Amino acid sequence: MNIISGMARNLLLTDLPGSAVRPTAIRARKALFDSLGSFEGKGVIDLCSGSGALALEAASRGAKWVFMVENNPLHIECIKENCRRVSAAGVKADMVISEFDLRDFSRYKHHIQGKADLIFADPPYAKSAEFFHSLAENQEFTSMQQGATLIWEIPDTPGAAGEFISANFPDKMQFRRFGSTIFLIGVIK
Repeated sequence: MNIISGMARNLLLTDLPGSAVRPTAIRARKALFDSLGSFEGKGVIDLCSGSGALALEAASRGAKWVFMVENNPLHIECIKENCRRVSAAGVKADMVISEFDLRDFSRYKHHIQGKADLIFADPPYAKSAEFFHSLAENQEFTSMQQGATLIWEIPDTPGAAGEFISANFPDKMQFRRFGSTIFLIGVIK
């Protein structure tokens, strides 16, 4: 797994072999990031950060700050090493790691530098819909992040998208397929 573009282009990231981390496929990540346009000066939150690949790709492409939420201590160590590598490659973004469950927004919100422009989420597929609905119902999260674009990786199980449609969240919701990966993209209202 590596950084695709930007200041740290082609930098190899550390991953946790044999772990429960399921990184977004490189082709899907490239197509998604290319479709999102410039990251220059943007704020990015990465929920269920895993190895930090999504946030660090945004940092490499010019994001001003990235905030990574992960609750597994082993993954936190992996993210720290990847942040060190990306910084050593010359990336200047502020990189913050927060060891919380993504649903505990009231506990980590004070560490976020402000309203994000983009929020990535790639939780374990078995809990993805549960986490999605939890955030959709969290008024503190939705009011603080209103206007941010949410990009949520959808489980690859048949009919999974239906579990997300019922939330009526986010606004202007669309599903986009990049390779075999489907993302729900919309604006938090």
